[in-house]
Amino acid sequence: MRGSSLDEIKELPIREVAARLNIKTLSGNKTMCFGGHDKRTPSLSFRPAKNSWKCFGCGLGGSVIDLVMQARQIDFDAALDWLAVEFGVNVRRDRSARGPRRKGRSAERQPSESAPARATPDTESGFAPDPELYTWFLNRCSRVSQPLGLNYLRTHGISTDVADRFGVREPRDPVRAFRSLVEHWGPDRLFRSGLAFGRAGKLQRLIWPTYTLLFPFYQGGVVGYVQGRQLAGEPKFPNPKEIRKPLYNLDRIQALPPGSVVHICEGVPGALALESLGRTAVATLGASSFRAEWVEPFLPLDIVLMPDGDRGGDTFRRTISKFFAARGKAVRVVRPLPGKHVADVAAAMRGTA
Repeated sequence: MRGSSLDEIKELPIREVAARLNIKTLSGNKTMCFGGHDKRTPSLSFRPAKNSWKCFGCGLGGSVIDLVMQARQIDFDAALDWLAVEFGVNVRRDRSARGPRRKGRSAERQPSESAPARATPDTESGFAPDPELYTWFLNRCSRVSQPLGLNYLRTHGISTDVADRFGVREPRDPVRAFRSLVEHWGPDRLFRSGLAFGRAGKLQRLIWPTYTLLFPFYQGGVVGYVQGRQLAGEPKFPNPKEIRKPLYNLDRIQALPPGSVVHICEGVPGALALESLGRTAVATLGASSFRAEWVEPFLPLDIVLMPDGDRGGDTFRRTISKFFAARGKAVRVVRPLPGKHVADVAAAMRGTA
């Protein structure tokens, strides 16, 4: 089948794309913004005549591709992959037609184990992963010891031993942490690492302003990415701005012998819950963020998909299954009950661990 150009992809009906994203209109072409800033009055408006959208609360807007990128917090390629799965199109990626790149279109540079270094920005936005800064910051955060964090680990089936082994941390004082980062690394470098709001030279705060658990992503032995689980605010899972989302725990499968069982789930807590049961698990950051480039190391392994029991879980299952089917690789699927998540499944599996 001939691939669809970007212009043709952008002609997919904006309202239908929104519906697939679980964005429901409330009045005419208006709805509450997915960013969560609306309290009483819907600020996001769809413009079917122009097949576009605009939020007058946060200022975001654009094409159907922009809507997918912003609503799911994924990058350009992942948005195209999601649209391809949802609408059954074969997307032809015409790189010359993209225009300005958004949401971390950098090709992450893999740091060496011996010398963690800052990645050189290679995107138009200038944002890039900063393993040296991330590692410095995580080393100065505490292991999880506050009641709020310990309760989260317990209710999500994550043992404290596994949390320690995977480097889960809590910044006791986000304001103080922000000041220390600015003082040590400077506002420009902190901004381009994706960990702060504001603009270069005039930062406002860290992307997690309240009590948050931090999940480091180790790549080649150093911290290449950091996701937060904010326990007292929104969004629940703040990610570094404009940095392409990696796969969590990918290093774990590199040394596995052929035929080993590995679970793929949506969300870091689910992976840690499975690891707490002695299962090998990796996690995507979003239902449609798995990328074709990750397929290769999984091919010798026995793959078990662990989708959540919601519509996002259906997208997760379809997206990843198609990537492996394209390589002739069969996968197994463990389906939770409707409304349940991987952590719930992990808790039910404790008796067989």
